[in-house]
Amino acid sequence: MFEGKNPTLNSKLMPLFDWLFHVPVPVALNTALAQLGVIKPVFRLPHVPVPVEKRIEFVNLVKEIGREHFVGDKDVQVLDNDDFILVSRY
Repeated sequence: MFEGKNPTLNSKLMPLFDWLFHVPVPVALNTALAQLGVIKPVFRLPHVPVPVEKRIEFVNLVKEIGREHFVGDKDVQVLDNDDFILVSRY
């Protein structure tokens, strides 16, 4: 990856990797997938979505890398706190 055939792609992906691992897994990944419209924005406590500033950062990363490189077919969007459903148990 670091000395591979596409250093431009690597330099584009490193900020995404940093973003995905700035909090414990699966919080950032679930937030990202919800913003991509791939999963429902439901979190089981104690997990909660990342702060809105980080959600905006993710949307900007998707735009920089290119939406076509991400799973799903909906436009990426910044979800508000009210868009998320937090449940204490099933």
